[in-house]
Amino acid sequence: MSANELKYESLSMSTMSPETALKLFENCAFLIIAGVPPGTEFGIDLKSFYVGEDFRGVKLIPEGVHFVYCSCRGPYGDMAPRVGFIHFFKRGEILIREWDNNTEELRHRVHDHIETELQNIKRNLRSLDGYLAPYDYDGYVKWSKLSANITEETIRRHSPDSGIIRNTIELLSCSDADRPRGVNSEATSPRSRIRMSVDAEELLPKLKAVPGTTPKFTCLPHRCPEGASPAEVSMHYIDSIAAVEMLLSNREKEFFEEIEFTFVLFVCCHSIEALNHWRKILLLLSNSEKAVEKYKGFYKNYLTVLQYQLVELPIELMEQTQNNTVYLDVKRLVLNCYQAGITSVAQQLEKSVRETLLWKFDNLFEEDPDDMPTIVEF
Repeated sequence: MSANELKYESLSMSTMSPETALKLFENCAFLIIAGVPPGTEFGIDLKSFYVGEDFRGVKLIPEGVHFVYCSCRGPYGDMAPRVGFIHFFKRGEILIREWDNNTEELRHRVHDHIETELQNIKRNLRSLDGYLAPYDYDGYVKWSKLSANITEETIRRHSPDSGIIRNTIELLSCSDADRPRGVNSEATSPRSRIRMSVDAEELLPKLKAVPGTTPKFTCLPHRCPEGASPAEVSMHYIDSIAAVEMLLSNREKEFFEEIEFTFVLFVCCHSIEALNHWRKILLLLSNSEKAVEKYKGFYKNYLTVLQYQLVELPIELMEQTQNNTVYLDVKRLVLNCYQAGITSVAQQLEKSVRETLLWKFDNLFEEDPDDMPTIVEF
């Protein structure tokens, strides 16, 4: 069996032959970690576990993109939020990380003899075998479906400059002078007071992220540009083709990679910012039949990956209710795909969510009462 004949997708640690395990040992990547406290939650991709005294890393990591994360245990047994990094492992690579006791997260190994240490590890890799957890090949098929299009360049393009990914962004404190004060409601007109209630976010502090700590997501365009006339506002909200064109023009592949990158940040690190970005993308892409007609290839791929992503959402986003915007957006997306003529992938997605999430898109082609014009009788 040559290295090129290894089929990672069909492997299982429970049934793996010694010959296959040896080939994996010779051709896969390794993650060597020093100093992780016992009881810490450690994870790679979709598999996590609590480490013991002898834990020194992970072996047999297949070539490609992988997400590594940790969550330390507090004095009362509570677990801290996950903190991690995403890395494209190359065949035969040995990646070294160490535990930082101050920040309670993994960092690059820090000393003056890294290369010497790396060479020593390579020579003694077999002696470390009993201290290394095997990669979870039982979950590799699912992971591959979620991350198949993420490349090394995708990681460089969208990862924070620090390389560390957290579940919430780090914010700089806001000085008292920069805090919004609001206005005296008694001194404002009724119209101004109405606007104040609508734009409540403007009364919140304008907090800025700590430089280098936030993922570099694409700035999504507004569905309706500023200064649009009432007729133009209606047109943009009926079909968001203009905003979708701004996103996809000459960068369909890169944006599709970003969608996958964004979602694995949420799945592995529970990133709130990533989930919000993913939901905004879904909203924008779901509300344009013209965009489906123009970018059929992109939408076919998008509906395919949505089948794998939707089942990984939090339970509150899986409920079939009129308050669940994800459900409503997916329903609208499926309808637009049917109307634009890409029925096979629409049927696939509809069948998938019916079986996995118990979603039903009844009366899909009937006019939504909320979208119908209001008739006023005098």
